[in-house]
Amino acid sequence: MQRSKSFLLPVFLLCCGILDAQYLTYNSDIKPIIDKNCKSCHRPDDIGPMPLTNYEEVSAYGKMIQYVTASRQMPPWYADPSYRHFSNERILTDDEIDKIGHWVTDGMNEGALPYGQVISSAVSVTVLPREADLVIPMREAFEQYGIYLDQYQVFVLRTNLTEDKWVEGIDFVPGNKKIVRHAAISISPAGQFDSLDQWDPRYGYYSFGGLGKIPDQPFWYTWSPQQEASFFTDGHLKFLPKGSDLILHIHYGPTGKPQLDSSMVRLYFSDQKPNNQLITAPLINPYSLTNGTFYIPSETKKIFHADYTLPYAIELRSLTPQANLLCRSFEVYAKRPGESQPVRLLKIKDWNFNWKQTYKLESPVILPAGTVIHALANYDNTPDNPCNPSDKPKEVYWGAHLFNEMFFVHFEFAPVLLLRSATSIVAPTTAGKATMPVRIEGDGKGYYSFQVRKINEEEPSFKTDILLSGEKQLVNVPIASLANDNYVLEVLNTNFEIVARHMFVKMWDKGL
Repeated sequence: MQRSKSFLLPVFLLCCGILDAQYLTYNSDIKPIIDKNCKSCHRPDDIGPMPLTNYEEVSAYGKMIQYVTASRQMPPWYADPSYRHFSNERILTDDEIDKIGHWVTDGMNEGALPYGQVISSAVSVTVLPREADLVIPMREAFEQYGIYLDQYQVFVLRTNLTEDKWVEGIDFVPGNKKIVRHAAISISPAGQFDSLDQWDPRYGYYSFGGLGKIPDQPFWYTWSPQQEASFFTDGHLKFLPKGSDLILHIHYGPTGKPQLDSSMVRLYFSDQKPNNQLITAPLINPYSLTNGTFYIPSETKKIFHADYTLPYAIELRSLTPQANLLCRSFEVYAKRPGESQPVRLLKIKDWNFNWKQTYKLESPVILPAGTVIHALANYDNTPDNPCNPSDKPKEVYWGAHLFNEMFFVHFEFAPVLLLRSATSIVAPTTAGKATMPVRIEGDGKGYYSFQVRKINEEEPSFKTDILLSGEKQLVNVPIASLANDNYVLEVLNTNFEIVARHMFVKMWDKGL
């Protein structure tokens, strides 16, 4: 008799487990998953093609939800979580995917609301800490084409600032959430992009991959769906020079019918001097390549490798990879001096141009001077690539247009400062003109040496002495003689000590 009871116990527990699996309900099990991972895009008048805010809406698309979550097409997140996690990642756990699958297979039971819970149709509202100091709307509404294709348009927004500002918060507000899929803001001197703006008869100008010219600060800020206003912490601020234009590059998703968008940018200024500056620079670029010129013959699959040796220590915050349609995968890692194991930064197994975004690290990563950042990108210029823009593959060169390719990684970081120095320096991270404007606040008066040298080289490419007053001033450093490449600008005081440093890339001014 005792043996019979022992036999029945596991059978009873197994049956209970099966019954539990069969009685997964929407209100108790599925709604929390949908609310957390899907609802922010799948709401009325948002970018998701259908709302998923209640049982009727979710159950109507149950089988489709089961398929796109099991295949991990949704939520759209392309970074490999086994390589590194990010603070802004959108990933369903295996358990959440299994729950959705079992719930759909077992009939999509609605179930009762958990005790004390009430149904609410209210949309969550982000409460900002204060009113924005500067609100810059698009000058007019832009009419999207209304075709079943993605569209990319650039808008020049005037700041009309009469003095330099340090920015502690940025909020991009999409005017039409149904079509705005991604936005990137770059900083440029007033009027620099006007010729491109005038070239396109419509408001703004069309640009597929890049901007068409070199801004002073590319990817100064990026936005993607689900993202709220960004406020920077620990006294880390972004610099916005007086008289700047915001170059706003928006990716519009397909709709099938014309729609209007009137997005805006809200800026929050700090009245405090920054503890450190947040910088975005394309450290991986065409001049970082190690295995030849960027060229992809037709009917060819090719892997490109690039590396960049840090001339000084940085505190890395985020990464933004950039490529076009032929790219299939990305990997970025760093090798610290004296360490055998690399620092894994980002891996994308299946690159998707239409879901580009910034990947924000869970916590800052310190990379000391001498760290070598490596990047690998795989390109497929064959008919095997379903994203290939040519039915019959053609040879492809570097460029920002539909039938070109590129290989960039923009890094957002704060320099690890020279503690003994009271000298601060602010300058463009990309430059294409004859001179580079450098804003500097020195720790004394007298002649200071400005020297520019290539990354990985000891000897400076040139050196010039400039008289500083010990206060804030603008210095135009001559760079016309420099070849396009990766450089570091170093400022030496009268004791020949390095008191400030800045990494930048000299590029072709037409843009890449």
